[in-house]
Amino acid sequence: MDPILFWIYILIIALLPGFLATWLGVGGCFLRIPMLMYLLGLNIKQAYFVNQAVIAVTTIPGVIEHYRKKHVYSKGTIAAGISAALGVAFGAYVVAKYLPTEILKIIFGFACIGVGIYVAWKTIKMRGKLIKRVTIEETKQLECGPRLILLMFLAGFATGICGFGGGIYYLPIYFFLQYPTHVAIGTSSAQMIITASVGASVLAYYGFADVLIFAYVGVFTLIASWMGAR
Repeated sequence: MDPILFWIYILIIALLPGFLATWLGVGGCFLRIPMLMYLLGLNIKQAYFVNQAVIAVTTIPGVIEHYRKKHVYSKGTIAAGISAALGVAFGAYVVAKYLPTEILKIIFGFACIGVGIYVAWKTIKMRGKLIKRVTIEETKQLECGPRLILLMFLAGFATGICGFGGGIYYLPIYFFLQYPTHVAIGTSSAQMIITASVGASVLAYYGFADVLIFAYVGVFTLIASWMGAR
């Protein structure tokens, strides 16, 4: 591949999904994974690794900002993070050991359709609504028990199978459990650091790591995420 074209692709892959990650709390995985495959020629399992490794690092600036604004519920992050991480580890193991590439592409395609429907529904639902900013200091005790743990394990498994960061699955659970919007986004983002690290680690263990592409995309995505957080 022409070096100039290669770096153009790296920038596109980093910048386009990167801004979405901090603003929406669900990341740009449904864009980043296909870009890694079709622009850089990675197979889907390598793309999963790069995507999750990038998320684990580049979500940090947004989480720092959310924490500073008191949008991260620590008890929920710990309970959900551990539970979802176990689910992600199981899902990533199934991906690495048992799911053929072509089947994985079909699963990922259906997952992306689901993401598109959810984002469209959410956009229509929230149109014209002003979301009040609520901090953890203004809330009563939030759910961090068995319901959260069970639901997050299932969401983590789905995340591991689809190679996402997980926010698209985690956020609806937080909303269902009555977390305020800003707290849900902040807590989900913090949780993604844990779960994405686990998913990437499992895939790396089974030989699907592309460290150079992760480093290239990660640096520019980190810059984009930092700018988005500001």
